[in-house]
Amino acid sequence: MKTLRFTSKLLGLAILALAFSSIASAQATRTWVSGVGDDANPCSRTAPCKTFAGAISKTAPNGEIDCLDPGGFGQVTITKAITIDCDSGPGGILVGAGSGVVINNPTGPVILRSININCDQIAGTNGVNIVASPTVHLLDMNIWACTGSGVTVGASTSVNLTIKDTQIHDCGTGVQTSTSSGFVVGDFEHLAIYSSATAAVSASNGSHLNIQHSDIFQAPIGINIPNGATGSPTVGATGNTFSFAVTAFQATTGGNIGASTNFITSSVTVFNANGGTISSGTDNVSYQNAGPGLANGPALTKI
Repeated sequence: MKTLRFTSKLLGLAILALAFSSIASAQATRTWVSGVGDDANPCSRTAPCKTFAGAISKTAPNGEIDCLDPGGFGQVTITKAITIDCDSGPGGILVGAGSGVVINNPTGPVILRSININCDQIAGTNGVNIVASPTVHLLDMNIWACTGSGVTVGASTSVNLTIKDTQIHDCGTGVQTSTSSGFVVGDFEHLAIYSSATAAVSASNGSHLNIQHSDIFQAPIGINIPNGATGSPTVGATGNTFSFAVTAFQATTGGNIGASTNFITSSVTVFNANGGTISSGTDNVSYQNAGPGLANGPALTKI
């Protein structure tokens, strides 16, 4: 009888091992979505899935989901290292509530490329919400009409974030970064952020951002380190254009902004140190700003 029970346990363990092996083998390193796909499919190139959510469960960690053609592929929560690449045809996400993409993956990098996220002006929505991830790359994205933020980082650990060749428009805040522990290290290049309700870029607790060669248009504050921000937030801004802002650069106590070779036009105030530090040479250019454009800030060239 003991031998029979032991044999039964071994058989049960073997069945479990085979089941887990079957689940693992069902996950491919590359899967596909299509506007005419079906989530019942295996997400192969010849039998693609319909949504990102349907494909992600069939994609192995560190794998890739590719878009075969343009389509609306639905909101998705990412809990593993993965790439979603819609470079062959923009993949669309129409946000019904919450966030278009939630990234909550503390173990590996996440890459999103060529995805259009439309929040449709629904209250409290965000385009990309980064809860946890050591590294996130957002490339060639188009995000709009989010009443929260186009991209928001509200992490409890450090995050390395790059945003390149991306448009964010008609959102509450363009990009908002904060962490309760560690740092948000951001490298932003060739961004177009316009018609933000509060700020184009808000660098809060533990944020250390580099912003270059970007266009910031029509925001109450272009680059903002908000009041009460902790962790010595720092922003470096080089070679950007700021147009139609109430305040182009605003710091706060404990915050630091470095500004070089920026062009600021049609704004009210260029620099507002607001108890923090704004460092600048004379290579920033002020053109047709409403006032002197120098409130509580360093000198700059006017033309």
